Amino acid sequence: MKMNCNHVDTCLPDFWSGHHLPHVQIAAYNGMSFQAVRDAIHGELRQGAVMGSNDSARLLAADMVRPDEEKQADRLMRAAYAAVNRDVKPAKRGARNAFPGLEKQTEDDDCGDTVYAYFVFTIAD
Repeated sequence: MKMNCNHVDTCLPDFWSGHHLPHVQIAAYNGMSFQAVRDAIHGELRQGAVMGSNDSARLLAADMVRPDEEKQADRLMRAAYAAVNRDVKPAKRGARNAFPGLEKQTEDDDCGDTVYAYFVFTIAD
């Protein structure tokens, strides 16, 4: 099984309408490295913080699955980790900043508005 991890939006949470496919959200900031993005997505997968409304999302988010679904859940999780490792990379070779279009935050900023990046997982046929 092969999955793809697609960055679909970076926005305030009020503007995200959700998706039926498995997806995660991570806090994003200007200066965030691609390794930090991969680590954050891995953390969401590890915690089961996967949203969506199809069977793949349910299996990726579940703390416990039925015995007959264990192998499928394991395959999905391995495929999701592999997708993150393979697909979360710069569009331009050598780029280090994953979100250069975001405003830089300073220590004096106390706006409380966190910008999130959303990643959707699709099964590649």
